[in-house]
Amino acid sequence: MSTIRVIRSAERDIWRDSALISRQSFPATGNFDLAANAFGLLLVHNDDVVAPGEGFDMHQHDNVEIVTWIVDGRLRHRDSGSGDATELGAGSAQHISAGSGVRHSEVNAAGYTSRSHVRVVQSWLPADTRDTAPFHSSHDFNAALAGGGLVPVAGPDSPLPLGTGGAALYAARLTSEVTVPAGAFIHLYVIRGHVAVAGEHLGEGDTLRATDAGPLTVVGEGEILVWVMERGN
Repeated sequence: MSTIRVIRSAERDIWRDSALISRQSFPATGNFDLAANAFGLLLVHNDDVVAPGEGFDMHQHDNVEIVTWIVDGRLRHRDSGSGDATELGAGSAQHISAGSGVRHSEVNAAGYTSRSHVRVVQSWLPADTRDTAPFHSSHDFNAALAGGGLVPVAGPDSPLPLGTGGAALYAARLTSEVTVPAGAFIHLYVIRGHVAVAGEHLGEGDTLRATDAGPLTVVGEGEILVWVMERGN
């Protein structure tokens, strides 16, 4: 049976300090059993705003697929593989397949005196195969998004293949309407703007979670991220 649930922006878990505001669709900070709160294959879905010059110093991940969508500002990434720094701007995404283990840092590329924050939406999914060789890749989607349609970001037939089968991430900068493919689990997140879908009206920070749903028509103006998943954990 198909179900629809809306999680309003104010209902999210919030974790903050002097450098970061993390608005979490699932409890993530201090949670050591992410699978218990998962929706479909989605373990973590954080909308983070990072202060100028701040961020996450070198830290470890393993056996998880991480996709980071840049909303505003510029993110500087450095990992333990090449050691080279990569900068990503708004409308870009990065995929990290942590595999057997990777250390990396993610910081706001703007300096401390710039007053420029970076905003990112980061998702985690479980890897299908454990302890593979880690790697990362990134892609700029601005040209594709300019058309107003639903753009494949990560997963099958996209620029960022995942090590998690049965999951696909889409993005859109809506000017009228798009159709989200059917899925066992659909997680639709409004980054900015206002949209209507499945009889619900959603604003910035709101999430619609659908199970066993057919194609969903989304109408409105704004930016959305949608995970379509064919299975759960």
